Amino acid sequence: MDSSDTDQGAINRGRRSAIFRSAHKRLDPIPRPLGIKRSALQAQKLRRTALEGHVGLIRTAGRPGASVLISADGMTAFAVSEMATALVIEKRHCPQDGPRTSHVMLFENAAVFDRWCDIEPSRFEDPLLCDQLRRKGHEFFAAHG
Repeated sequence: MDSSDTDQGAINRGRRSAIFRSAHKRLDPIPRPLGIKRSALQAQKLRRTALEGHVGLIRTAGRPGASVLISADGMTAFAVSEMATALVIEKRHCPQDGPRTSHVMLFENAAVFDRWCDIEPSRFEDPLLCDQLRRKGHEFFAAHG
């Protein structure tokens, strides 16, 4: 047996084991917690993509009396606009995967607005956001009441 044959065999065995190790690392079934820096970078990326996902709503923020409220997870956003006698709210839900939905609602009085706030499903997901939304609506109806 030639010494070059044994050297080539050792190189091939080493190459195969390196390929096996790299493939094994990619298929690691145990989820590992992210470090502090990695978590912060992911949160920053999520906020940036959330703003990009709600671009149509952000254009309404430049008008007087209009504002945009975005949930903590960035998937749900509300654009609140004021008309002469009514309050217009656009709700946009943009999950990472799945369908994106948009609803536009027109509220002419505070009673109907309060009923909608009471049945809005996002009040469980992000209560602070819904509280801000309710406050904006009440400010509008108090000023135009």
